[in-house]
Order: sequence, then C-alpha cells, then structure tokens
Amino acid sequence: MESEKKYVTVEILDQKFTFASDAPTERVERVAEFVNASLRDALARSKKPTPYHAAILVALNSAEKYFELLEKHDDFKSSVTNRSKKILGMLESVKGV
Repeated sequence: MESEKKYVTVEILDQKFTFASDAPTERVERVAEFVNASLRDALARSKKPTPYHAAILVALNSAEKYFELLEKHDDFKSSVTNRSKKILGMLESVKGV
C-alpha cells in the first residue's frame, strides 16, 4: 500500500514552508523544529550571521554527523557478522561432537 502525500506547513526562521510529504505530520514537524533550532544556534554563533551561512554550517554539521553514523553502522554490522560467524563455528563444533 502506497502512502498518500499530504501538504505540511512548517515555520523555519520565521518563514512558512509548505511541501508535500508522505511522512507522518509529527515527524515532519519534529524535523523542522530540529532544523530551525540548528539554524538559530548557527546564527547565534556565526561571525557572518546570515541565513545562507547558517544553512551551510548546519548542512556541514549534519553531513558530518551522518558520516559518523554511517561509520558506526558499518562497524556494528561488521561486529555482528564476526560474532555470528564465531557463534556458528561454536555451534558446528558442538554439533560435530
């Protein structure tokens, strides 16, 4: 069953944005709140407090966190694979007894 897209309006940096999304409204609003808070924080800490510079800083920060999570995910998958192979080996050795 395909999700229906609905229009969602959020406010970021005192501007309203309306777009279509098939995600639950609560999730879209939570993401928008995160982006808005991140932009406001970047504006407060920036030496060039413009929305453009804040957006670039937030994008770079988000990309860095994304890549960190990808690395952790890969490490986790590798760990699970190694542990699974070890457990399988142990099971096979017990089965062979």
